[in-house]
Order: sequence, then structure tokens, then C-alpha cells
Amino acid sequence: MSSSKNSLLRYKTIDNCLRNRRRKWTLQDLMKACEQALYEYGMSGIGMASRRTIQMDLQFMRSDAGYSAPIIVVERKYYTYEDPDYSITKAPINKDDVRQLSEAVSLLRQMTGFSTMEGMEDIVSRLEDHVAGLRTQQKPVIYFERNDRLAGLHFIPTIHQAILDKKVLKISYKSFRAFEPRTYMFSPYILKEFRNRWFLFGRHTRAKMLISFALDRMISVEMSEEKYHPDPGFNPEAYFDDIVGVTKNNEPVQLVRFWASAEEAPYIQTKPVHKSQELVHLNEDGSAVFQLRVIINNELIRDLMGYAEGVCVLSPRLLVHIMRKKYVLGLNRYQSPVCNLTP
Repeated sequence: MSSSKNSLLRYKTIDNCLRNRRRKWTLQDLMKACEQALYEYGMSGIGMASRRTIQMDLQFMRSDAGYSAPIIVVERKYYTYEDPDYSITKAPINKDDVRQLSEAVSLLRQMTGFSTMEGMEDIVSRLEDHVAGLRTQQKPVIYFERNDRLAGLHFIPTIHQAILDKKVLKISYKSFRAFEPRTYMFSPYILKEFRNRWFLFGRHTRAKMLISFALDRMISVEMSEEKYHPDPGFNPEAYFDDIVGVTKNNEPVQLVRFWASAEEAPYIQTKPVHKSQELVHLNEDGSAVFQLRVIINNELIRDLMGYAEGVCVLSPRLLVHIMRKKYVLGLNRYQSPVCNLTP
């Protein structure tokens, strides 16, 4: 049992004692009651319910940082509550508690708006009503990136429940390249969010390897009674360890080195492209060379291209070729009639 739990147990014990007005409680009596409570919970030791410890507990319970408990001393000897109906279990929360609760509700409101987890909207609304009665509502000071218009978010409650219950999902899915949707019987394992999009990982009946479906390409999702196929060997942390994003191919992990300009280097150093990122060399002009150990996928390429001329891939040769080709095609596109528009 942690020291914080010891303290809470002592506060509760002292509270029970002081509420019992049929008896007069000396400091020694409170010490013995706390010692007995700690003993019953398998805790005993020097100082856990000492005279000084109980005196500090009483002081804390009286304070604004604690419970603002109306503890008084009668006849210079006996402790009791001035209000006979008082209990720390009925004590109103203090201003700091209300402030922290307000901030927590603000964060919950944004999270439920993003994930639309079933049941959370009602819970958060009730919390908001309660907190609003405790203090004047303020605008949130922490904001999450969110996209309320993103398709497929309403499927999350069904998918989430299927993962917990190990149920097969019947998913109607239309990829960007398909003309018509297809139906899959899918054993779901995990949901993963990346750049404000949600992906479901698992296996369908014809798949030999783990695959992912984007929720915004799902047409319909419903529970099925077909046999669920678990994968005890699937470890999400290990699976995503060597990739950027969600796309994993059969290629090996490679050492990727790239140069970053003086303008982009500080940003890349403080916001790594991947957790394996290392600073190889910092040049006198402020530019730098970084390296990663990752599998090359589309998300990595898009991240690097997002820096435009601020980044130049140095190795491996295959990635250099891919990046160079994309920049050439991009330049040709800008020189084509499609982009030759008058502002």
C-alpha cells in the first residue's frame, strides 16, 4: 500500500471517529484507531500512526488544501467536529479541485467530439453541467487537432466493442482504387489513430497477414457470429516500432540519412520524424544531417517531402531515387497547362 493510500486510510479513520459523538476522542485514541485500521489492511510500522503523524493529519484535514474540516478541541483534550453533520465524504471540492476538474472536462469534451465514443457525450455533458454550477465556465486552454467531418468515426463504438469481445465484424469496404465496395469478415485486433485518421488492424478470412482498413473508407460495419481468429503473437508496440504511420510492407529496416537546412534543422530536431532519429552532424551554417532506422513507406516519404527544399535525402539510394523522381514529376506538373493559371 502506498504512502498516499496510508494517508487516505488515516483520514477516513479519523473522520469515522469524529463523527461518532457518543465517545470523546483524545489524540491517543485517534492514534490507536488509525493503528488498528492500518493493521487490518496489512500495514504496520514505526511512524505510520505516530503522535506527530496524526497531528499533521488533523492539520491537513482542517486546511483549505485538505478538506476544510471544522475540527475543534473540546476541554483542551478531546477532538470533534464543530458541525455534527460534517464528514469529509460530504465535503465540497475546493477551488483548485474545481479548476482542475474544469480543465479535465474541457479535454474530455474535445476527445469525445473527436472519437465519438458511445456513452461519453452524456457523461461529459453531465460533468459540464455540474462544474458550471461550481464556477463560471471558461474557454479551454488546451486544444486537440480534430476533424468532425471525417467519415467513419461513428463506427468506432461497434469496432471497439468487437475488439473487447473478440467478435468478428462484417465490413463493407471501398478502397480508393475500387469501383464497388467489397464485404469482408474481419477479426479486429486494434484501432490506431494517425494524423487525425483512424485505422483498424486485424485479419479477414482470406488474409495470411495483418492488414488495415481506414475507417473513412468503410460503408457499413456490423457484428457477426462467425468464428473469431485471434493472433496471440501480434504485439502492437513491436509492429509499429520501425515505421512512420500505419503502412508496413515486407521491406527490411534501413538506415535513412537526410540533410536538413538551417531553417528546418531545429524544427526536425525538436519534432523527430521517427523515434529512432539521431543527429549525425551539425554544420557550421546551422544545417544538419539526421538518420533514422525505419522501413521505407508512403508516410515516411510524405513527411520528408513536406519539408520541400528544406530536406535532401542522402541514403539509401532507392529512397534518393524515389524522392528525386517525385520532385521532377512535381516540377513538370507545375509547368503543365493544368497549373498554368492566371492568379
